[in-house]
Amino acid sequence: MGFRFDLIAALLVVGALFCWGCGENESHSAQREKAEVVIPIAADERALSGGDIPVEAWPESWFQPPRRASQIGLTEFKQSPLLDSLVAAGELPPVVERLPDDPIVVYPINEIGRHGGTARLFYAGEQLINVPEGALRPGPQMRLNLPNFAQKVEYSDDAKSLRVFLRPGHKWSDGHPITADDYLFWFNHVLMNKELTPVVEARFKGARIEKHGDYSFSYHFPQSMPLFVNHLAHNSSRLAMPAHFMRRYHPAFTDEAQLESEAEELGLQDWRVYFQAVNNTRDLLYFGRPVDTAYVLVSRTSTRSSLRRNPYYPKVDPEGNQLPYIDYLEVQRVDTPEIMTARAATGQIDFAGRQFMTADIPLFKRFEESNGYSTYVWPRPYGSDVVLQFNLNHPDIVLREIFQDVRFRRAMSLAINRSEINDIAYFGHGVPRQLTVVPSSQYFEPEFARAYAAFDPQKAQALLDEMNLVDRDGDGSRDRPDGKPLQITIEYMEGETPKQITLDLVTAYWREVGVNVNLKQISGTLQRIRARAGIMDMTIWHADRNADILFPIEPYWYVPVNQGWEQSQWSSWTRWYFTDGTRGEEPPEEIKELIEWWETLRRATDEQVRVEMGKKILRSQAENLWALGVIGLGPHPIVVSNDLRNVPHYGYWGWDSRWSWPYFPETWYLQRGG
Repeated sequence: MGFRFDLIAALLVVGALFCWGCGENESHSAQREKAEVVIPIAADERALSGGDIPVEAWPESWFQPPRRASQIGLTEFKQSPLLDSLVAAGELPPVVERLPDDPIVVYPINEIGRHGGTARLFYAGEQLINVPEGALRPGPQMRLNLPNFAQKVEYSDDAKSLRVFLRPGHKWSDGHPITADDYLFWFNHVLMNKELTPVVEARFKGARIEKHGDYSFSYHFPQSMPLFVNHLAHNSSRLAMPAHFMRRYHPAFTDEAQLESEAEELGLQDWRVYFQAVNNTRDLLYFGRPVDTAYVLVSRTSTRSSLRRNPYYPKVDPEGNQLPYIDYLEVQRVDTPEIMTARAATGQIDFAGRQFMTADIPLFKRFEESNGYSTYVWPRPYGSDVVLQFNLNHPDIVLREIFQDVRFRRAMSLAINRSEINDIAYFGHGVPRQLTVVPSSQYFEPEFARAYAAFDPQKAQALLDEMNLVDRDGDGSRDRPDGKPLQITIEYMEGETPKQITLDLVTAYWREVGVNVNLKQISGTLQRIRARAGIMDMTIWHADRNADILFPIEPYWYVPVNQGWEQSQWSSWTRWYFTDGTRGEEPPEEIKELIEWWETLRRATDEQVRVEMGKKILRSQAENLWALGVIGLGPHPIVVSNDLRNVPHYGYWGWDSRWSWPYFPETWYLQRGG
């Protein structure tokens, strides 16, 4: 145990270099006072509230459908001076003609910004300001589905049909109208094209699309899909393509032989690779595909990209200024996260967060005043920063029986000292908890987070003894019932959350109760292969998809319904589910029950029924510990230049929130030297 206390002492020395929520420079303190409502959250308050952020941290307007210009009396609109010369030269129409017929109004968190400037970003963070938006958008707490590029959506036929109403006058970056045809093109010619999409994802199986007019269309499903709106809010940017541009590269509209010839000239394998290359706006091979994001790529090299404001971006602020405020994004490609951290700490960036780690916080805090930035700390909306997954379908029958015994999983959970891990790896600012949804979720119950999360090594040892996992040869480690040593290997890859230090500590706790667990770091490619094959003893990842935007449609940690690699504790049961029992292994009744509950949840049009089913699933997790949580809602550092204004002090940072999207980065602006 000595090494852990040495590490605690070292980290406490480092932690003394900064004060949580202290050390803000004057300009940001002044900016903070201008906020409509900003609630400072002390460390102990965050712990007591389960790591949640109160709704008062954001403007009320962010929780409501956006107002339109006509609703607030806006009749005149202004553009960035960058575009004045283009309009004067006739290269662009006036701003009023570039905006939708009745543009939506976005209220900044602090103040009306000003046009201009170039924001410095890392390549990994390009989409933090140039967000790939969609028809709907998530609210700040990842619970609401709010209108965005669509005016509204309407369900009918017991939620088997969903009609989408687009905003008239919304345009691609080349000025061409965005219409229902763009959604039909993607659905009919990409999603349903077997050469481009060999396997259609489950939510679209049996679905079709119907056009009603230029600005309205419907999705029709064979079964009720009341939660498809969650998908539209979280990840619908890919559901439309500029049909007027992409038809040129698709064999349904252009001779396939011609496309194959062009692909060969470019050194591409075939028309499919050619089509995908044209559609990829982030690759070095760039074809100028129109976009509907706030910025448009103008140049790219292997080390740097430059993006310019989209003159057709459809949103304005309350004074009629076309968004975004910032004119250019200068994006650096950096080789390693360590170099990103060093550059951010020396003030070479305006906004960054991707690839940073909790352990970087002391470094950022130490140098923020001298290098002209502030460090905001946002919780990650993860049920657990590290989720421990035993292979319940292990090919070794003895290990399988051990892992499937709930006493073993409970024992291993009780053996973990979560409070100590929180102190060491999170500076006391994470939330020790069992794996479950975040507190802001309507499915959350406090007992789910407390289940078998107390540190009780004596109880853990008693459960292991009860299973006849005892030390038969006196070597200090427990043996299996068949007499062989109980040896477990965790294969894992690093990234995003404090995985290495957490595993070092967890395996030390487990050795103290007699369970010998080894660590083996592997590549992402190898982990994906071995996870899908179901041949690892254990693995880990971070438990995202635990806010209401994703949990009810992708409950991957709790129900075997994911064919990906992140959740690998039950790959054979998952295969059985997806093949209707023709492959994989038939699961026991309690697992079938989980699947039935989720099928009811995802089809139910009654929200009360959905919540009931969701809580049944989470209660089963609390009782059975299908996977183990350690620390949730971990603190994540966000580096914000003193020149960048209107960035909220509080937000959630992770896949569920799409990082910055709910916090309107199009309203952030630069004031150099201000």
